[in-house]
Amino acid sequence: MKTVQMKDVVLGEGRAKVIVPITGRTADELVAQASELAKHALDIVEWRVDFFAEALGPESVKAVATKVVDALGGKPVLFTFRTKGEGGEQAATPEQYVALNVALIESGLVDAVDVEQFFDADAGDRVIAAAHDQGVAVVGSNHDFHATPEASEIVKRLVAMQERGCDVAKMAVMPQSQGDVLTLLSATWEMASQHAETPVITMAMAGRGVISRIAAQAFGSAATFAMVGRASAPGQVPVEELQPVLDLIDRNL
Repeated sequence: MKTVQMKDVVLGEGRAKVIVPITGRTADELVAQASELAKHALDIVEWRVDFFAEALGPESVKAVATKVVDALGGKPVLFTFRTKGEGGEQAATPEQYVALNVALIESGLVDAVDVEQFFDADAGDRVIAAAHDQGVAVVGSNHDFHATPEASEIVKRLVAMQERGCDVAKMAVMPQSQGDVLTLLSATWEMASQHAETPVITMAMAGRGVISRIAAQAFGSAATFAMVGRASAPGQVPVEELQPVLDLIDRNL
């Protein structure tokens, strides 16, 4: 599998990496969250900037980004504006989406950016191009908060992210049964074993999907999302509970 490096973290090899979000609504809250995360054993911090009240002002975001990155003490940052259409806190026009992401890419403060596969295609392509120009990784993403598509459809969407030029392909689904969780895990294994052009990150959300978060490495998902404090999606496990399980799985694979 092709790997993706963010600072000293390599996605796509070894143990599943742990990503934890920060979701502060104010600059002070963001810095406090970042300072707390710096104390924990985790690999990557996802800044869910759509929670930030001033998220659509690139200059305001860059100003607080400097403080957040400093507080994190060297942990890699995945910068994510999750749109309202995919479960985020705010809506954005395509131009706002591009302006915000490109500003942070060019600031040199973030290591990766999230690009939603089904947001405005031109806007997403512009963000991908800007990221690659600056050596910033792109995580393509899609979130279904209502259902779990068929395995073939999940694979189709993830492969489309790869073909678009995303460095990592990510998908989250909402299971309505344990069978849906198996569907997600089957699609993940197919991606990891047959479409290994990029690392893949997948998860089934909510309580019934927790097994997909803790068994990520066993089925080929390169990372899993945990929480410290406030979760950014249903089903995230506290990082201190998740780490021992990931260690156990890694030792036995």
